[in-house]
Parts: sequence; structure tokens; C-alpha cells
Amino acid sequence: MTYSYAFEYEIVVPDVDGWGIPAERGTVSDWSGTAHDLGRSILKRWQGAPPEERYVDAQATVEVTSDHGAYATIGDPTPVGPVEQALEEAIEAKLIADLAHDRTAQALGEAMCDAHRWGGMSKNKIADRVGRIMSRPTALKQLKGVWPADESYDLTVQGEITYAIGPDRTEVVTCPTCGAKENHTVFGSPAGEVRVVCEARHPVALPAAVDGRHLLEQLIENPDAEINRFGAAE
Repeated sequence: MTYSYAFEYEIVVPDVDGWGIPAERGTVSDWSGTAHDLGRSILKRWQGAPPEERYVDAQATVEVTSDHGAYATIGDPTPVGPVEQALEEAIEAKLIADLAHDRTAQALGEAMCDAHRWGGMSKNKIADRVGRIMSRPTALKQLKGVWPADESYDLTVQGEITYAIGPDRTEVVTCPTCGAKENHTVFGSPAGEVRVVCEARHPVALPAAVDGRHLLEQLIENPDAEINRFGAAE
């Protein structure tokens, strides 16, 4: 197995209390082989000529890593046979594949969010496009809470907006001008500013316990819902 990227290594030796301390760090950019083989090569060189006398009898180990996910910890420089070599190669291949999968999954998630937020694609259309990669519920869940940057909403709450002020107490969001408690309208975007007015179009300030963006997100997902129980735990 040949890699074309750099490895980083660290040689660790025990201190007087038995704790591992780094004795040498470095980078190898011209190695053609596995991280395990590199670790054995470094450990053999170290044991043959440690840089300081205090390290002569130290039981050193070598930890080898790479940006692509390969990893090995070596405590014995003895070469291994072909069967164990094949196992090491399979281990490193799986580590590299897992990291690549994580990175591509992250890139896909970011691209999905950008397509909805900036590209104007609907969540349903994005879920259809990625159908060969993930299930529709998984795609929609990943897009939950992502909204187009330039999309604004104008939605009316069916009933009251209530919020908790304690385990057994709630308050109703009330218009300070006319005292209205129901059918407030929420304007704005979950990605931007949100404001609330009563039926008479008086401004209604939301208390700290009610997050305007969260309120709007709930209304977008279920426009007929009565919004309540924000704030303190029930």
C-alpha cells in the first residue's frame, strides 16, 4: 500500500513516574508504505541511536498519523509477516475510508443547506436529488432549521402565544397598546429579523423567553398551530 501524503510521528517515552512524554516529533513526506511500517522504521532508528543517554533503555513507542486518516501505534520494530501486514493495511484502509466518508458527508450537508438557503431550491426538491444517497426523512431532517436567506413570511398565530415563567405558571404575549392576546402576526425570516404585531397592527415586543426565529419556524412548519410553552421547563 503506497500513500502520496505526509505522515506525522511522535516518539513517546515514559518519564520517572511512568507517564508518556514526547521525545521527538517529525514529518515524513517521502514514505511509500503503511503507517505501521513507518512506525517500525522510526522506532528501529530510535532504538539504534537515541539522541540522549537518558533514553537508551526507555521503552519508547511511536505514534504515526496522517491528514487522510491513517494511524498506527508501534512499540516493537520487528517486521511482521504477510498475514499481519494484510491486516494492518486493511485497518488503515478502513480508517482512511471512514475519514473520507465523514468529510464528504459534511460537504454534502453544507451543499444541501446552501442550495436551499442561497440557491432557491425547495427542501423537497433537494430531498429528491439526494435520494440515492440518503432517505427522504433523513434529508429533510438535515435541512430542518435551514431557511432561504431572502425569503420572508407573514403568518398569523391561531390563538395565543404563551410562555412559561416557572414550573406551573405561564404568561400570554400581550399587545402593550390595546391589550390583545390572540391572533398576533409574525413577520420576517428565520434567517434574519422577526417582528410581531397584533391584529390592530400595533408592535408587540416578545419577552426574552420567546425566540422570534423559533416562533416563526414553528409557524412555517405548522401554520395552524397554537404556539405555547416557551421558556422555562415545564
